[in-house]
Amino acid sequence: MDEFTIHACEQGLRFTQVEKWDDLSEERKVQLGFNMGVMSHGLALTKEDGYQWLANAREGTVTMQEYRTHLESLVTKYAVPVEEENITRLF
Repeated sequence: MDEFTIHACEQGLRFTQVEKWDDLSEERKVQLGFNMGVMSHGLALTKEDGYQWLANAREGTVTMQEYRTHLESLVTKYAVPVEEENITRLF
């Protein structure tokens, strides 16, 4: 698996540790969207597994915790070798 996809997965998990979408700065929202694109491409995700979850989190139809759980399930399903220290560091 390429490093770019791994990093995107780590960043996606990192940025979804907040309570609500609006707890993210505009910069982090853009970064999360970019990382979702990298994840979608790198893992060959369907629109439903990728962008739709991002859109639902942005609209508030799923919570950030539900979105994070979904990302965790993708990391597990595709055996992405993420490093916890890259996920838990502050932003």
